Amino acid sequence: MQKRQWIALAWFCLALCACAGRPSQAELDAAKQQAIYASDGAAWARLNDWANQHDPAAARSLAEAYAASGTPQAWSQAAPWFQRAAEWGDGLAAFRLAKLYAKGLGVKPSRAQSNHWLHVAAERQQADAACVLGLRAKDAGDVMAAKQWFEQAAAHGSAEAMFQLGIAYQEGIGVPADAKRALDWYERSAKLEMPAALQTLAMAYQAGDLGLPRDEIKASEMFNLAAHAIHDFESEVF
Repeated sequence: MQKRQWIALAWFCLALCACAGRPSQAELDAAKQQAIYASDGAAWARLNDWANQHDPAAARSLAEAYAASGTPQAWSQAAPWFQRAAEWGDGLAAFRLAKLYAKGLGVKPSRAQSNHWLHVAAERQQADAACVLGLRAKDAGDVMAAKQWFEQAAAHGSAEAMFQLGIAYQEGIGVPADAKRALDWYERSAKLEMPAALQTLAMAYQAGDLGLPRDEIKASEMFNLAAHAIHDFESEVF
């Protein structure tokens, strides 16, 4: 969406939403877009007021507004609000906070704190947090824990976790090798436009692997889809 469209939408949503009580998600999104794209002081004031009412979604929205510019100062302003939102029960804020601790954005880098907040986020059904925990378990050689985390993440829609389960079943990592189940997970991931899954399917068609027939036309089609998906797929894994 273009910048002008965001601003117009923000004004429209603000006009529709009531000012009293807990803000709706539409109201938060509108104020955040106004703050980011229009540098609107009133929108910043709204976000601050709502966040200071111990509203976890508002605190996360304020943190996201601060973080939008991506400067060191911005991350330093955003981090305390991600922390508050996470402590007040927001699962996505807990995941964002884990990423900040992993990368040292606005906070001192801490693997322990990153792991803590990843577990908190995963307990709150954040798929990306469970996927990251799965990747960390896999890197540590704990294939059974990795499988459990990937299954949890996949159940909540993580394309990357679905892809990892495909690898596990194709290579027999922590599970009996099963080409049919591997193909199923790759196809689920590919439907969510996961580039690596699309590339894997393309190579399978090219080689006649995973129980698929050799099909150069289908392989070419899948390679083209993967090339386009690379530009559009946004990974939350860090």
